[in-house]
Amino acid sequence: MIIYLCDDSQADLMRLSHYLSRAISHLSTEVTIQSFTSGRDLLTAFAAAVEKPVLLFLDIYMPDSDGMQTAVTLRENGFTRGIIFTTSHAMDSYNVDALYYLQKPYDSTDFLNAIKRCSSILKDASKTYTFLSKGSKVQIPLKDILFFETGRHVTLLHTPSEVLSFTRVLSEVCTDFADNPDFIRVGHSYLVNRLYI
Repeated sequence: MIIYLCDDSQADLMRLSHYLSRAISHLSTEVTIQSFTSGRDLLTAFAAAVEKPVLLFLDIYMPDSDGMQTAVTLRENGFTRGIIFTTSHAMDSYNVDALYYLQKPYDSTDFLNAIKRCSSILKDASKTYTFLSKGSKVQIPLKDILFFETGRHVTLLHTPSEVLSFTRVLSEVCTDFADNPDFIRVGHSYLVNRLYI
């Protein structure tokens, strides 16, 4: 699971990372926190990432691409997961479906209130399917998997925003999901998440 933090203030990034590390320490899945000091850097990393973040913390006021512009661009590019703004103003934050805003300067109690708002996102994201794609380990939340499909010498994993391939046969993937009633085999070529049927 990956979480992005974006703030042009190094002190605010450090505070946010500290609070976040403490708040998610109970999760059973591996969590990577990536920090950015500009919306432009975050968008570049997002576009190149195989594994997308499950949650973003964005400062609204930054010099190049501010948090609001960054959030709009992410939504236009298919990012449907949680956004929490860190700012002294929250006027437009809900135009991009923000979960919460942290008004600066915030303390640990304010931060925990924000985390409570996204607890279901973190819980769902901790249920993942892990595989190797192009030499990198990828974890995809189960709720983001539309279906698996047999490809040419690979298995294709379809999400709402992308298709990933990895070198395992579909029957092995089906074995991984044998105890999960949300995934059903359809013929010889598909394993489908019943949530999307």
